[in-house]
Amino acid sequence: MRDLVLGDVGNRTAEQALDAGLAPRDVWFALCAATDVPRDRWYGAGRPVLPRDL
Repeated sequence: MRDLVLGDVGNRTAEQALDAGLAPRDVWFALCAATDVPRDRWYGAGRPVLPRDL
């Protein structure tokens, strides 16, 4: 939350992005992308990816 700078949220840490008012969902997805979490796990283990989320 405080160390990893995320390019997808304006080169901020997750904490800074949340403090700046970015949506938690956007910050979560940026964290997942930056840490190479497989896209099918971004919504939780074993949870289906909904078409609207692609």
